[in-house]
Amino acid sequence: MRSRIFIAVVLLLMTILTGFAMMLAPGKDKSGKTLLKWTTDSCPQREQQVGAFNQLNPDCRLEIDPDNSGVMKVMVQSAANMGPDLIDHVNEDSVQTYAEAGILWDVSREADKLGFGLSTLPESILPLVKMTTVSKDGELIEGQAGYPCNIGHMTLFFNKNLFDKYHVPYPSADLTWDEYIRLAQKMTVFAPGKTIIPDIFGAAGVQVKTIAMGKGGDYFNRWGTAATVDSEAFITAHQLYHDLMFKYNIEPSPNQKTGVSSQGGWGSGYITWFGEGKVAMLWGSRWILVQLRRSIVQQQKVRDQWLKDHPGGNPADAPEVLRLGCVQIPRFADRPRVVPSYAKCTGINANSPRREKALRFLSYLAGEKYSAIIDQGGDGLPGNQKYNRDIKLLRNPEYPGEEEVHRAELDAIPYGKTLRFSPFINNAVINRIMKKVSDKLVASPGMTKEEIAAELHNANREINTIIARNIVREPKLFNLYRKLLEKGAEPVPVDLDKI
Repeated sequence: MRSRIFIAVVLLLMTILTGFAMMLAPGKDKSGKTLLKWTTDSCPQREQQVGAFNQLNPDCRLEIDPDNSGVMKVMVQSAANMGPDLIDHVNEDSVQTYAEAGILWDVSREADKLGFGLSTLPESILPLVKMTTVSKDGELIEGQAGYPCNIGHMTLFFNKNLFDKYHVPYPSADLTWDEYIRLAQKMTVFAPGKTIIPDIFGAAGVQVKTIAMGKGGDYFNRWGTAATVDSEAFITAHQLYHDLMFKYNIEPSPNQKTGVSSQGGWGSGYITWFGEGKVAMLWGSRWILVQLRRSIVQQQKVRDQWLKDHPGGNPADAPEVLRLGCVQIPRFADRPRVVPSYAKCTGINANSPRREKALRFLSYLAGEKYSAIIDQGGDGLPGNQKYNRDIKLLRNPEYPGEEEVHRAELDAIPYGKTLRFSPFINNAVINRIMKKVSDKLVASPGMTKEEIAAELHNANREINTIIARNIVREPKLFNLYRKLLEKGAEPVPVDLDKI
């Protein structure tokens, strides 16, 4: 119902704004170059990325718009022909929304011949680049939503300085959850007399869905006709997530994070905490090097100045510079390793009158020049496998000491996985529902496993109710659902006659 109301509002805005938009829509600049607008964030590397594209395409001028990349803004502007040519942040939370609204141009036909087809990507990334729509007669139509600006696979960073200081062995290459918890407990350090906020957290940044994936959990059955978020895998994952904070005391709880802020804080975010030596192990992907490099450069300057000011002093007394280690994330001892995959894609606005020129940008994302910028800049990995397999491409002589990060990222790719999508419900809705569960979980130190199971059962029922409602109200989804049942799909556990 909400999607129908939104579409109605969009259509009204189209009627009012289309004429005005056509007058304002950029076409060419004063020199005759085609203007291409790219809604994205203001990452420090954008200037280099934009400059390289413009140099390779002298008849175009790419400009970024960092203020209008929100999904709703893009939707409204695009429907009124005021939208960008290139839409960034097409990901698991937004791709279905854009696809259902017809905002993204399916580039399947052009992709292979222009060098940015699905065959250039790791298999683990494909679900994040594809988009699926449903025809009126209930057939699934699979297309390509765009191309990744960068990709990532979850790894575990650790601070070698801290492990050495406390004489704790580094995490092993084949880390299990039991080993991870033991290490994190040893690396959680309280100052004398303190018991609430440690001076060093053993670990930070794990996500409950990552744990669930490692236990074999998924959002839906294989047809997408019913939710499975109350499975034993999800119950176990939420219980472990809860225990990391309140039983083992190794992951920052909400109260501890608030306490850090009230004391003046350690900066904003876990990456800053890790860079400052306040977290021993950090869950993240290679893209966090962008921020960590800045910290390391600053720390090196401070150390160099100390050595200059203390000629003949003991180097061991000088301020430390972060030394990075990195391994695969832990796995359950009875299961193979599963690593979450990520991709931040750019798609082309289906309503853009410059979409043919915009195809060049997707070719550029898959090309050698852009891939080299990502490889050397540390902002994850480029999507094209041709440029993300060789560790020699990732090494940047300006930033030594990152070898384990590069290796762990490459080694994680074969273990990559994403949670399933369903054609019957938007993935953004799932994430909102599951966030309510996790928010209640972290706010309730005394929550029992039975209470966790009850919360997940309620979430599962809510998701299935929405699936059933969408099936009943959308004829094309009803047709698809009927066809899937004929093929043996499990029905949604909701009485459709009562919707």
